[in-house]
Formats: sequence, C-alpha cells, structure tokens
Amino acid sequence: MKKIVKISLLPAGVVSEPCGDHPPVTVMTEMQSRWPQFFPSNLKGFHLQAEFGDPVIDEVINFLRATGREPCWDWSPGVPNDHPTLYQIKGERVWETVDIENAEYFVLHLTKEFCDAKLLPPDGMVEVAFSSYKGRPIGIAPTMSNPICSAEFRQKLEAQAFKGLVFRPVHINSKKPQNLMLWQLWSKIILPPVLTPTVGTKGEPFDPEISIACYVNDIYFPWCHHYAAVKVSKLEPFDVAISTERWGYGYAHRREPAIIVSRRFREWFMTQQVPVEWWPVALE
Repeated sequence: MKKIVKISLLPAGVVSEPCGDHPPVTVMTEMQSRWPQFFPSNLKGFHLQAEFGDPVIDEVINFLRATGREPCWDWSPGVPNDHPTLYQIKGERVWETVDIENAEYFVLHLTKEFCDAKLLPPDGMVEVAFSSYKGRPIGIAPTMSNPICSAEFRQKLEAQAFKGLVFRPVHINSKKPQNLMLWQLWSKIILPPVLTPTVGTKGEPFDPEISIACYVNDIYFPWCHHYAAVKVSKLEPFDVAISTERWGYGYAHRREPAIIVSRRFREWFMTQQVPVEWWPVALE
C-alpha cells in the first residue's frame, strides 16, 4: 500500500490576503524556483504529490515553516478558510495488487449512481424518487454510499447463499402507485468497533450520543478499516457484515455503516460487471 501526500497552495492575490494556504507572491516565486515540478502548466499554484517518506515533503514543510506556516495533518477539524498560519495536508491511499491478494475482507464501494435517494429517520431507511431510477440492477445514490439493488439482482445474490446478507426494503416515492421493488444491501452481522481513532466535526473523540459526524482521523483516503482479528474471529462466519459505526456527516439516521464483504463475495461480484472499488480491511 502506498500513501500519497498532497499539498496545494495558491498565491495570495488581489482578493485574498496572505494566509496559511495562500502565501505571498514572493514565497511562491521562491518555491517555483526550488520545485518547478510542482507547478503544473494546467493548474494555478503549487501542487505537490509525493509518496510518504519522500524527502521532498520535509523540504517543503521546513521551507514553509520558515515563513511562519505550519501543516495540519488531521482530517478533522480541517483548516478553516483563510487561517493565518495553517495549511491542509491531504492524502491518498493506493492499494497494490499484493494488498488485494492478501486481504480476507473488503469494504464494498460501488461507483455508479443508481437513483436519487435520501435516508429517513429514525433508522435510516432509504426512500427513492421513482422518477430518478435509472433501471440499473445495482448502484448507489449521490447522497449515499451503500448499494441499492433491483428485485432481480436480489435474487441473484440470494442464489449465492452469502452468509450474513439480508435486505432492507426501499420506500418508493411516487405520485402514483408503481410496480417497482428496490432493496438495500444490509447484514445481520455487526462488526466490533474499528481500532482506528474516530472523531466528530471538531476533532473531538466520536461520541454516538452527541456527535453529528463520524470520521476516521486519517488524511489518507480511502480510509483503511482496522479491526481486532480476535474479535472478528469470534463472530459467526460471514460474507457480508456492517460496521458498528455510521460514517459521514449528519445525525445518526443520515449516516451509513460500511458494508464489509468476504473474498468469496468479491470473487462472485467481480463477474457481474458492476463498477466497484475494493478497499482492503486490516485485521490486527
């Protein structure tokens, strides 16, 4: 697995005073003379992308520190707009073939939009606008990350007898009765809490009673879900499970658990020609 560090800075201009991520032109000019490779011709400003551990990252950070600027390595809270001294470090996690081959479980992440939908209180049941349904067998909504499928695709899934897989009915919002059944993929198996620290909107430790967001405090995305191997081994065998945490921003009914699937599920799903990403889960 590779971790790619990203730093983007724009020059202060007529409409923006110098601040953490908008250095004055003199600073940007000096940076361009030192690191011209990070000033792409098709973009304005400085844009570093380098693998974690590359010496150039420390070189840039130390240079900026000498100008009174400090990096923020936290996902939450991020750097407010126009902060006088802080600039945001972002990151990308890139899994390699060996990571996929060695993983036992994966986060299921579909990438093709299926319909417009929203999550209803109190328990996050899905409502789909009938007019938005695109007729695909399975996909996601722009405001959701978990899959919704047609009745026909549900039958295909059920034929595989995936352990732990269940379905939640989707409410169809239409002015007229419609002959349409959609289902949300779900599971009766709930995983133990992740080992990775979770935070709310202000970077405080996540509290399910009061926090209105739940994030992994990790700048590298996609996030890697870490679980205690001993605790997972004590669960009944599963091909599909859901995380304890409901991820994202908003009250609990507007957030979603991650769908965690087995290698067996992945191997079958890969035959279905559905656009999907597989994020390996770490067992420790």
